[in-house]
Amino acid sequence: MQYKMIVLDMDDTLLTSDNTILSSTKKVLIDAQEKGIKVVLASGRPTGGMLEAAKELKLADYGSYILSYNGAEVIDMATGKLIAATHVSKESFDEVYDYLRSRDVFVLTYIDNTIVYEGTHEYMNVEHELTGLPMNPVDDLKAFVTSNVPKLMGVDDIDKISDMNEAIGGKFNDDIHATTSKPFFLEFMNKEVSKGKVLKQLVDQLGIKQEEVMAFGDSNNDKDMLEFAGLGVAMGNANEGIKEIADVITDDHNSDGIANIVNQYL
Repeated sequence: MQYKMIVLDMDDTLLTSDNTILSSTKKVLIDAQEKGIKVVLASGRPTGGMLEAAKELKLADYGSYILSYNGAEVIDMATGKLIAATHVSKESFDEVYDYLRSRDVFVLTYIDNTIVYEGTHEYMNVEHELTGLPMNPVDDLKAFVTSNVPKLMGVDDIDKISDMNEAIGGKFNDDIHATTSKPFFLEFMNKEVSKGKVLKQLVDQLGIKQEEVMAFGDSNNDKDMLEFAGLGVAMGNANEGIKEIADVITDDHNSDGIANIVNQYL
């Protein structure tokens, strides 16, 4: 198979435990782009939290792409322009916010590449530490948010988030769906947003066939992306549900898992 696109989740997939890209991974992804293969970063991260990795992989030089906020925003790195956006409405934000706060769950969202939140929680700084984005505390998050947002997130202990995710079953209401990335993050997006759905839109736009896509992931928010790809690859550290639906299981994110698969299949 002649693959024309490689799609990668970031945290615990492209990035190691210390938030860096292995030199072996960097080399194969730049080499692939030199051969005309598009490299796409698809992450629940906000756009600003993906740009450093995009720069390191030279996505702008080769006209590759970013799918941020699980696909709520699509950026053409050649131009740096936002080419698609599908956000959560203010009405839906308020509904999800009320649901989370009624269960005493910490809530955060994103405005202009800033993490906006109220209150405190032991995991409140994790997103900041992962993405490097600034944090802006406000007294009343619901009142502060006056327009659409890319997504919002509930943050709590692993067992509580797992129970809530199971109860929701992926669909919060007719307009919003939910998924997990980190085990203590419950993410809410527009129902039209998922990595798999937005990836399909992008490849259709580029004239790339489904079977010409190779995708790597580890978490629940990678599921439909791996199912869509011609070759869906689960990292060795992926959860069992992701491993079950993957075509191939590779080494973990701290090893040469990505490089080994890319070298083997390309």
